[in-house]
Amino acid sequence: MSTHAPTVRQFMTLDPVTIDGGLSVADARQRLFQTHARHLPVYVGGHLVGILSDRDLARVAAVDGFEDKHATAEQACTPSPYVVGPDTPLAEVAQVLADQKFGAALVMQEGHLLGIFTVIDALHALVTLLRPVTASLGADPHAATDPAHDHGRDPRETALLHSQALHDDLAHAAAGVRVGLDTVGGSVDLRSDAGRRSEIRRAGRTVTGRDNSDKT
Repeated sequence: MSTHAPTVRQFMTLDPVTIDGGLSVADARQRLFQTHARHLPVYVGGHLVGILSDRDLARVAAVDGFEDKHATAEQACTPSPYVVGPDTPLAEVAQVLADQKFGAALVMQEGHLLGIFTVIDALHALVTLLRPVTASLGADPHAATDPAHDHGRDPRETALLHSQALHDDLAHAAAGVRVGLDTVGGSVDLRSDAGRRSEIRRAGRTVTGRDNSDKT
């Protein structure tokens, strides 16, 4: 694993609120509301047994005969939550969340809960990683293509800058092709669609070695 790759440790929410599995669903729902959280790790006897989300509460509420006061958080939660270590690559965790449609990953080390990484945290990470790149490109458009500017820069930013530079080079090349086509045969009125199509056909025949004359 690259030492420069961003990890969940950098973007997780520290010390998430947890609840006891014996708590009633009604109380668990209140706890979610009070803490402005969407996911609560559920513990029973000091051991992690699942994760309770607002989606879990909506699911159990749809069951006929369900009563918040009698059901417990342990019964309503999703068992065997997705657990990762703090140094797991951010890209890996985000991929699993997207593929499995999980709302969160619990970040644990040696049995201790360190944090939680949610889809919202992933969006914050995206903004954080993209903002300096956008600012750098806006301040110095040549910096993305000059290797001298890479010294001392975060490798994540460098990779994104080079990607943007490649995109710009391709765009410029395409623009050059269009200019070349537009300047071939000055006698043709390129403002008309028919004239432009004629010039494109003529340029194509020139490139492939066919007769340059327009016989249409």
